[in-house]
Amino acid sequence: MRNAVEKAMARYGTDMTLGTGEQAKTVRGFFRAVNSKSWQSVEAEASPLGEVSRGQYVYMGPAGTPVREGDTLGLGEKSYLFRRVEAYYYQNQPVYLWGLCVEKGVNDLWESQS
Repeated sequence: MRNAVEKAMARYGTDMTLGTGEQAKTVRGFFRAVNSKSWQSVEAEASPLGEVSRGQYVYMGPAGTPVREGDTLGLGEKSYLFRRVEAYYYQNQPVYLWGLCVEKGVNDLWESQS
């Protein structure tokens, strides 16, 4: 299962830069912004990656790349903060990482609450 998911990410995903402290690593995965247009479709039903509040972004990346809450994700000229990160498991094996992000400097007040 993990191999199939990683092949799909490699073929259809987007290059993103994950940052932990001073280290950065490029990975290929999926990133979905929830904006006002896509929010209308999300209100009717949850997206395949789950229900997400406005102003947040969903990340789906390889299970072998360590990501923690507070790490950063670079995509284009924008930077995002991981608010939550969890591994998705199938038959006791991690298949991919799921993350919830907010845009750095715009919607990252949660950082001061933790």
